[in-house]
Amino acid sequence: MRQSWINRDSPIPLYYQIKLHFKQQMEAGMLHPGDRLPTEMELCEQYDISRSPVRQAFTDLAREGYVYRRAGLGTFVAQTAPARLAEQIRVQILLHYDAPWIDALENAVLQWNAAHPDKEVNLDLQMCSLPNFHQELQRRVALGDAPDIVPMDYVWLFDYVQAGYLAPFETTQPGSFNELLDDLEPPVAAQNVIDGELYGLPFHADITGLWYRHDWFVAEGLEPPKTWEAWLALIDHFTCKKTKNRLGYQYATAFPVGSKAGEVTVNFLFPFLWSAGATLDDKQTIELTSPTVYKALRFLRKITLDPDRRACLPTDMGEMGWWQIPRLLAEGRVPMLLGGTYELPFIRQKSQWQSVEQLTRHLKFISIPQPSVDDSPVGSLGGTSWTVLQQSPVADISHELLKLTVAPEILYRFCEENLQISPYHSVNQKLMDMSYPWFMMIIPLLATARLRPLVRNYPQMSRFLQEMFFQVLWKGSPLEETVERTARSLALL
Repeated sequence: MRQSWINRDSPIPLYYQIKLHFKQQMEAGMLHPGDRLPTEMELCEQYDISRSPVRQAFTDLAREGYVYRRAGLGTFVAQTAPARLAEQIRVQILLHYDAPWIDALENAVLQWNAAHPDKEVNLDLQMCSLPNFHQELQRRVALGDAPDIVPMDYVWLFDYVQAGYLAPFETTQPGSFNELLDDLEPPVAAQNVIDGELYGLPFHADITGLWYRHDWFVAEGLEPPKTWEAWLALIDHFTCKKTKNRLGYQYATAFPVGSKAGEVTVNFLFPFLWSAGATLDDKQTIELTSPTVYKALRFLRKITLDPDRRACLPTDMGEMGWWQIPRLLAEGRVPMLLGGTYELPFIRQKSQWQSVEQLTRHLKFISIPQPSVDDSPVGSLGGTSWTVLQQSPVADISHELLKLTVAPEILYRFCEENLQISPYHSVNQKLMDMSYPWFMMIIPLLATARLRPLVRNYPQMSRFLQEMFFQVLWKGSPLEETVERTARSLALL
């Protein structure tokens, strides 16, 4: 096998890496009109890859007019390919882990180029690890080399808007996004419309809750927990060695409690504070020293600090990254855990449940347990939006491209294939009308969604909260003292 330009650890699909490689070679003059590309079999043997991504890459290149095929002879660079690539408008996109969206972007580019042959665009995808994403984005803005398009979690939007990084979508064509605005689910609109202007074009939405192994619960004659006490009772049930041996799992439950899981820790644990009655003040800051916050944290400490229950949690739970926790569920090592609907594609990839029927037979997802049956369910809203940078010299084209990516038919297909909630009411209604069991289970949970604080310096606030949860829930630090210290730190932001 040759030294490869293929990165198997990249979230960019293999077919797209192959396609991008040959387009870059044409643009750089390393491949000329009429040059023959390696055969599918040659590429498979040279780089130890399967034929499917190679075939898809060649099919896409031919469909887009960069290559042509001759039966029995091979695949050749089209006469116009290098000149077309040289004349195309480059649109830079800085991505972290949301590579499933590449197909939607590619479809948007195809539509745009077909309708605007005099203004064709070429996507320049640039990858960055998630932990370094914000630092890299801010560095490039400071240097005047900002990307044009960036996918951004809802919770970060407010901070970047207030800092002047993002361009509103109504700037270039006033009123052109009104129909999309009217179709946004209300909690999603609240996170993407800031000071009356649309800054994020949402692509998917998610909600936090509790995953559980439906097949195991049925086998044990158990009901999913609706209250805190019911959840404790189930944890105690699954600490039993006989039950462990019978079902073959390792841990009773799991959830993020530290900074290694990043914002996921705050996202998953905030609903416990809300359900206990915690509120935000006029400055969108949670009143940490209120009795309701202490009530929620004392409950969670019953799970993490009680010796018997602690013994049935992963020993490294406080150091786990966000991706390590849903992997436990996918591998059959835990009967239930806190999570988010966005994790299902990852769980599906890491498990043996590939069909939707298998997934819904083994897994269910419900609201996070509440203090009592009289309390209303609460979940934390999440999701990702496309944004356009103020520095972008092609902001108008970027806005139009992104509008194409959220066309109802494209979003419907994306949500159906990835089993995700849509940010748009019309798409969710269509998914519900099809009576898919999975969507009928998760879409109604949007009604329970609450927003995390919309404040400047939210990343710093989140880091303080992550450390508080880690110290209080995992290290066993004094509750009141640690919470009060965190409240004083937040007051300085």
